[in-house]
Amino acid sequence: MPDNNKDNKTEKASPHKRMEARKKGNIFQSKDLISGMMILLTFLALRFIIGYMFGRFYAVLTNFIGLATATEEFTVLVAGKLIFDFVINVLLLALPILLTAVILGILLSVSQTRFIFTADQIKPKLSRLNPIEGFKKMVSLKALVELVKSMAKVAVIVYIVYLVISSKIHEMPMLMLSDINTSIAWLGAAIFDVALFAGIGMVAIGILDFIYQWWEHERSLMMSKQEVKDEYKQLEGDPLVKSRIRSIREKKARERMMAGVKDADVVIRNPEHFAVALKYDTEINIAPAVIAKGMDNVALMIVKEAQKYNVTAIENPPLARSLYASVELGQEIPEEFWAAVAEIIFHLYEAKKTKANISKLIDKRRDA
Repeated sequence: MPDNNKDNKTEKASPHKRMEARKKGNIFQSKDLISGMMILLTFLALRFIIGYMFGRFYAVLTNFIGLATATEEFTVLVAGKLIFDFVINVLLLALPILLTAVILGILLSVSQTRFIFTADQIKPKLSRLNPIEGFKKMVSLKALVELVKSMAKVAVIVYIVYLVISSKIHEMPMLMLSDINTSIAWLGAAIFDVALFAGIGMVAIGILDFIYQWWEHERSLMMSKQEVKDEYKQLEGDPLVKSRIRSIREKKARERMMAGVKDADVVIRNPEHFAVALKYDTEINIAPAVIAKGMDNVALMIVKEAQKYNVTAIENPPLARSLYASVELGQEIPEEFWAAVAEIIFHLYEAKKTKANISKLIDKRRDA
């Protein structure tokens, strides 16, 4: 019986368990690292096109105000059309940044999950409605880590805002004497600095979170020694079952082999320990082929089967041992054995021919 006690899970996860966990969507990824990288890279991309976007926005806004003031009949329908056109132009203006953020999010997520998608994680589970399980999750190590991360993110953002404002606070009195464009540029630069440094801080937190998520994932996949043994039995098969299957296969193969002994031309034996049955089909084989072989009990079975069908068994210990060791079932005998086997088969043919002639002679005398 598997032991589910986490204290006993001392073994690293096997490749099979990792693969099964991945199929079920049990993978690790750091969402904090993804969000941090998205903020940082998106604002870096924004820095290169902010001038163009500001110019375009100024043109769109100027055009909107110009159309609004130049319209003689300013009805609700006209106002709605102007506002709709203005919103569409602003959305089109923001579209490159939105697409950049979406593409970055997809690429960063895929880089961690490697295109894994499974429905197991979104299937409804009644266990999620269990208040006891919910309370356990609230007081778990993972919940504590999430709380620490949230506090760290707030602390980082507050500290960065403080640093940016404190570094620019001496410039604020001069903004009262500046025009609107200068004030907007100063405010944009301050916001960009906050976003840039916040992104760097979020990435740093994300890297730490990535390391933690990896450690937590590895810990969740740990296996006990009993689980490793059970998995091995499941994948490789129970030794007792495998032994039984192997025994059945050997028995079937032996039965098929014994069935072919009746077609043998000769059985060469070493009185009791080795027996090799040979068949020479001149239309198929260049040399005699081994159709059955065995040692000890199997050898005796081959000899008995040969006797049952009047197949001649010749005692030749050296040749029997050599053929048994050198030739596999169904193979022709090597050239080195041709002379010895040919001599045996020749004597058998001669003996059969002589026996046939004697039988014919006896039949003729009986007829006379």
